Amino acid sequence: MFLNTKQSRLIKLTALEGDFPFYGDLVTQPANAHERMQSGNYAMLDESLARQYEVSSDDTIKIGSLNFIVVGVVEKFPGGGALTTTLAPAVYISMSALDSTGLVQFGSRVNYSLFVKTVSDKETETLIKSVKTLIKDLGYSYDTIEERKDDLGDGFRSVYRFFSMLAFVALILGCIGVASSVHIYAREKRDEVAVLRCVGSSGWQAFNIYFIQIFVLGVVGSFIGAALGVGIQQIIPYAFGEYLPLELQFDISWRAFGEGVFVGILVSVLFSILPLVAVRFVPPLSVLRADFTPVRTFSKVRWVTMILIGLFPIIAAAYQTRSFLIGGSFTLGLAVALASLMLVAIGLLFLVRRFFPRKGTFIFRHALSNLFRPNNQTQVLLVTIGLGAFIIATLNIIQSSLLNQVEFKGNTNQSNTILFDIQSSQRDAVVNLVTKHNLPINQVVPIVTCRLSEIKGRSIDELEKDDTVKIPNWAMTREYRVTYRDSLHVSEELLKGEIHSLKKNQTDSVWVSISEGMHETLQLGVGDSLVFDVQGVPIKTFISGIRKVDWPEDPPNFIFVFPNGVLENAPQIWVVSTRVDDPQNVIQFQQELVFGFPNVSLIDLRLILSTVNELFSKVGLVVRFLALFSIITGLVVLAGAVMNSRFARIKENVLLRTIGARTKQIMLITLIEYGYVGIFSAITGMILSLGGGWLLTKFFFEVQFSVNVLELAIISIGVVILTIVIGWWNSREVISTPPCRYCVRRVNLGHANVDGK
Repeated sequence: MFLNTKQSRLIKLTALEGDFPFYGDLVTQPANAHERMQSGNYAMLDESLARQYEVSSDDTIKIGSLNFIVVGVVEKFPGGGALTTTLAPAVYISMSALDSTGLVQFGSRVNYSLFVKTVSDKETETLIKSVKTLIKDLGYSYDTIEERKDDLGDGFRSVYRFFSMLAFVALILGCIGVASSVHIYAREKRDEVAVLRCVGSSGWQAFNIYFIQIFVLGVVGSFIGAALGVGIQQIIPYAFGEYLPLELQFDISWRAFGEGVFVGILVSVLFSILPLVAVRFVPPLSVLRADFTPVRTFSKVRWVTMILIGLFPIIAAAYQTRSFLIGGSFTLGLAVALASLMLVAIGLLFLVRRFFPRKGTFIFRHALSNLFRPNNQTQVLLVTIGLGAFIIATLNIIQSSLLNQVEFKGNTNQSNTILFDIQSSQRDAVVNLVTKHNLPINQVVPIVTCRLSEIKGRSIDELEKDDTVKIPNWAMTREYRVTYRDSLHVSEELLKGEIHSLKKNQTDSVWVSISEGMHETLQLGVGDSLVFDVQGVPIKTFISGIRKVDWPEDPPNFIFVFPNGVLENAPQIWVVSTRVDDPQNVIQFQQELVFGFPNVSLIDLRLILSTVNELFSKVGLVVRFLALFSIITGLVVLAGAVMNSRFARIKENVLLRTIGARTKQIMLITLIEYGYVGIFSAITGMILSLGGGWLLTKFFFEVQFSVNVLELAIISIGVVILTIVIGWWNSREVISTPPCRYCVRRVNLGHANVDGK
């Protein structure tokens, strides 16, 4: 309890003794807070906890039955972090003051950790061998610095792979953009190549002229892109520092800079060769016959280039993930996604062209027909922009689905506040207090602590020594918290057998039910026997049935459930669950609970939910920021397509102006055209994101599929607006070109030809 505000909070109490820590730094504010804490009834708080409850130095808090003076806050704790302190805030006291709190007693949940510093790997191995007997007999565990490093490395490696894949998607979109732009560029240079062929240039000379141009642009663009990457990296700590759940330090990696430049040049060269090689086959006859189509020949260069393009994404993904299996799998998945996007895009365009209202206004019909203009690359735009929308929407669906697993939604009788550690003599008084504050009593549940002593007639000691037994050690030696009742709870469903019961007039009369999944872990079926050690009293039971338990729904829920008439006289505590919707009511209720029943603990599930929501929103913002690069890359492809088709658009707009079209009408046609592109891209991405999100939630995350329709709508609208803005920005000159300017340009070109003769 925080005595300055009379508020209470369930915390993790950590009592320290000795020269802690051996590794890392315990950073406090002020610096001598740790030293003062060890000298009496003093406490340190996690920084987030102190900030939340407005606690400062020399304030008083009550832990258990003892008051402590706050001497400082902990900014950095070895083995902890911002994420840990957010989910489970801690208060730190000295080990000598722990007993005086009255918290360590029969039934308390206490974990002890002994830290030992060794001087060599050999000494570490010797120590581990000496404690292995205790570990196996008593269920203890051990950890080493090297194991911590490996575990931390595995966690960061997974995050690294995930973000690398986002960057890889942007890279693939960039490859598509390069190939698309060079394809249009090569087709527009066809007349110039034909003239060069007429004056004696070979196909390879024409190819080399444009290849050198693209290579130089690729080198310059790669250096600019790498420099922008370094700049953005320096901005991230300032722009997203408060949104990152961990404190990160950023530094310039010149190796990454070099890799970026190399990959940029490689992409610009590799993905420009295939569309550019077509200029080799432009015949001189094209000068006289613009519609002449040369016979396509598949040269060795084309075949080699196609093979290299096929290998590039596999090698790039494998390099990013440090695994050819993961890289190959992701490349295959990306290929399936791109193919699906292309099929959806083709299908949408077909349906729109087939069923678009023919009585629509000229502006809408003409804007739609522009999507099918030669060199417009509508399908490529739908795929690239749609892929970015697909990634962001899929991430949103996964986030919503994961949040839905921890959020207590549904009926009004579900609980969001749990009171536990209620003694039998306090049960009625606590229930009366809940009723006094007009709160519902959802559950009043007894909990009995016990262990297993036999499984199917064999003792736990015997099973532990048998190497052929595949039951995990933790499942045999752990403490089980069981309850007793003669009915199923709303979160339970009987899958097999019968409900738990006490069968009268039978020698073996106690039949208990077990939760689904745990029966597989313990290798138990209906009718198998168990012996529970309930505070030293053995109770033989049999499995009556298997229950499916929806664990998040209306807790608490249990692995084993006994029938009534067996455990009533065993040492037990009670749990009361209720629902609090008014924040002011919960503060007053908590104060009366703490003063009247200091041993009773309260879990506010609303607080846990808000913490998880906040965490997901922080991580989600950073992920969306990175996924936005995919959208931006698609928009760059859009801008390139608009710029490369500028001449054709000028000619078309001049003809429209000649027959009486106004600037406003031409602008509307352009905006509506890109509105179509944005809408179809968003629809394409959303359709695939629903399918991809469902597959990921069902088979990978194994959670219930959930969709936030409002957020998906916002993503779709954002994609449409960005597409329209980029398309309009790059078409301003085309929209405003007058017919006279186009005619003067054609006349000047004609004079140049005459002078040339």
